[in-house]
Amino acid sequence: MTIRISLACLIIVAGLDAFAQDAKPKDAAKPIDPKAKDVVTFKDHVSPILRKHCFNCHNPDKATSDLNVTTYQTLMAGGSSGESIMPGNPDQSLLYRVVAHLDEPFMPPKQPKIPDADLAVLKKWIELGAPETSVAAAKTASRKVDIDVAAVTTGKPEGPPPMPAAKLPDVKLPHTARAHPVTAMAASPWAPLLAVAGHERILLYNTDTLELLGVLPFPERIPHVLKFSRNGKLLLAAGGRGANTGRVVLFDVTTGQRITDIGDETDIVLAADISANHKLVALGGPSKLIKIYDTASGELKHKIKKHTDWVTAMEFSPDGALLATGDRNGGVYVWEAETGGSVFTLGDHREQITDMSWRADGQMLATSSEDGRVILWYAEDGFPTRTFNATAGGTPVRAPTTRGKPAGVLAVAYARDGQLATVGRDNSARLWQSNGNQLLKLEGFTDVPSRIVFSHDAQRLFAGDFTGTIRVWNLKDKQLVGELTTNPE
Repeated sequence: MTIRISLACLIIVAGLDAFAQDAKPKDAAKPIDPKAKDVVTFKDHVSPILRKHCFNCHNPDKATSDLNVTTYQTLMAGGSSGESIMPGNPDQSLLYRVVAHLDEPFMPPKQPKIPDADLAVLKKWIELGAPETSVAAAKTASRKVDIDVAAVTTGKPEGPPPMPAAKLPDVKLPHTARAHPVTAMAASPWAPLLAVAGHERILLYNTDTLELLGVLPFPERIPHVLKFSRNGKLLLAAGGRGANTGRVVLFDVTTGQRITDIGDETDIVLAADISANHKLVALGGPSKLIKIYDTASGELKHKIKKHTDWVTAMEFSPDGALLATGDRNGGVYVWEAETGGSVFTLGDHREQITDMSWRADGQMLATSSEDGRVILWYAEDGFPTRTFNATAGGTPVRAPTTRGKPAGVLAVAYARDGQLATVGRDNSARLWQSNGNQLLKLEGFTDVPSRIVFSHDAQRLFAGDFTGTIRVWNLKDKQLVGELTTNPE
């Protein structure tokens, strides 16, 4: 009998143990393998944490604040308070901030803060781009590209300035019936090199000889932004097709090779720039959003909702610490590039911001507008130091008037020596002293000039118009020395 009872007890114990194994939650969070690098996913690690702490209030039947966290898609869609997760940035992710008790209302309500181990998992997941599965995480890891981190300096970098190789890759594009309007133009900061936007292409000219050096393809359609990096090694091109696609592309200046593309917009990109150290790329357009990406991984770091209209202008400061942005409603803002935090609101313009340019020392920001004015802002306090009508001889003004309003200013550019150049709807290009006094007025355009840049040595001025013609002046003798086109033979 004793033996039978012992056997029965063993059977009961074994059965209870099996029951306990079955009773363990099948969706319990998997432990993070310390040997596995950067593998934290919603499915394996985050969902079990949310199930334990958040599912009671944020599910399909009871979506408090319109937030449902039971699936990856509904979590990423956010709720009535906006987006709950900002991939790459836990400090700007609402869900993380409320469960970490950094912001009120603290979550879960009327309960202690969730365990630090769970918080660490959530934070790590967001930092890694908030992947849904391990497959998505692998795709993110494989997306990384080698972008040389640049030393930030206001002086000339060491070594010869980057120029295209003698033989760039052949690009076969059709010769268009008409020259494309100059929608974007940029000059290398250290080399005799000019980039001009064309139809599905970017043309590279030598600013000394005016020779065509090569063509870079831009199948995204129309480049609306061209920017050289501060050391001249990279060329940023951004644009796309209206109401269809928008993207930023980075090219290696020396080889002409396409290094990477960033962003996947559903509308055209109208403003973009790359930071001085090459780590960040910012873009904006009809979405009214400012998006700041990690250049190497392509992951979104910040999404800033502040502009009330299309974002039309954007530029990082020379040291990369600040990002200035402007919109179609005349709004201008300055942000901390790394955090996305607000620094200044610059509100004196009354119409669309058409362009902006930082002075080489980073102490002054120039903005141009359809209200006919250029405003020079002091970077230390965000106050305007000069305001002048840039299409009417530089007369200082306090505010634009509705009657006799000056023609709009379409572009502004600082030279390295502090001089300014503008073009406007009065069919002229002008050169200015840093105090807003006009030095030179250049005319003879057959159509409205849209873009203007200085050569790297500030000895020449290039102004492009809507006919696709780029006029070239020597500033020393004020003579027109040649013309370029967006549609060369």
